[in-house]
Amino acid sequence: MKKRLIVLSLSILIMMTGCGEKKQIKKSVRPVRVVKVSSNLNQAKIVLPASINELKEVKLAFRVGGPLVKLNNIVGSYVKKGEVIAQIDPRDFKIAVESAESMYFQAKAEYERYKNLLAKKSVSKSLFDQMETNYKLAKTSYESAKNSLIDTEIKAPFSGYINTLFVENFEEVNPGAPIVSLLDYSNYEVNAWISAQDMDKINSETEFVCIVKNETTHRLKGRIKEIGAKSGLSKQSYPISVLVEVPKDFKLRAGMTANLEIITPNKESHFSFLVPVTSVFSKENKTCVWIFNEQTNTVSLKQVKLGSIVSDEMLSVTDGLRDNDNVVTAGVHYLHEGQQVKMMSKFSKSNVGNQL
Repeated sequence: MKKRLIVLSLSILIMMTGCGEKKQIKKSVRPVRVVKVSSNLNQAKIVLPASINELKEVKLAFRVGGPLVKLNNIVGSYVKKGEVIAQIDPRDFKIAVESAESMYFQAKAEYERYKNLLAKKSVSKSLFDQMETNYKLAKTSYESAKNSLIDTEIKAPFSGYINTLFVENFEEVNPGAPIVSLLDYSNYEVNAWISAQDMDKINSETEFVCIVKNETTHRLKGRIKEIGAKSGLSKQSYPISVLVEVPKDFKLRAGMTANLEIITPNKESHFSFLVPVTSVFSKENKTCVWIFNEQTNTVSLKQVKLGSIVSDEMLSVTDGLRDNDNVVTAGVHYLHEGQQVKMMSKFSKSNVGNQL
């Protein structure tokens, strides 16, 4: 009787254990993250850290000397083109103009009179030549005096902002000495450093875009201004300047940091696909990706041909993919051909940092 009870207990225990194991054996479906790819024009794109600067800064000076009687000494003030920024005392210059004017009209009258006399052959040619020389000298002196009077004022050559003052009002200034510096903000230029290898990729079809990030990301088109011919000793790269088109309602400030995007179409291959670096792996000496099938929820291996490295996160694929292919972007080393998977849902916009 006791043996029967023991056998019965063991049988029940085995059955319970077997049922537990059956409950534990449950086929799990691995979640995968995918990205749908589309073809773009194959292009070489590099992104450089850059800074935004004013188009130019000009130091303004007088062509004549004298005591200052007017000076816009407000740094940062905006001046329009043609507006007077500084002026020296014009009294002596006005007197010089009046004196030169009198001598000019007198010499002109003498020249006209001797010209008529020469026509009548009442005066020698040498005497007329002397009167003509006196007239030309007097005319030159008169024009020079008028120009000097005009030069007692410094007018803004373009609309901009006063950046630096080199003198104070009522000081005696000398010709050619800087008075103020004026910043031109009508346009901006983007300055960056580019390697010799990347510089060789630039051609007439290259596009330049300045990427500015504040509350949102703005892409400002630009055009090449110049590339320096001498590399920096510490950078081993070359300075590049790009002029950017800034909308009137867009606030841009000199000194802001930005990124300079340089895009050059590749003539050798017309189309490519951009995929994350994490989606590409090697198997049996072949470069591959996993393609997710939305109909069967399975993955299949696909051999691809890589193009260029676009950034730290993206690669270009020149062969092996088609438009709208779903490429698995994570966990590629833990999958096998025909494996049943499920596509992970996208992160919500409120999920900052994609942590939830």
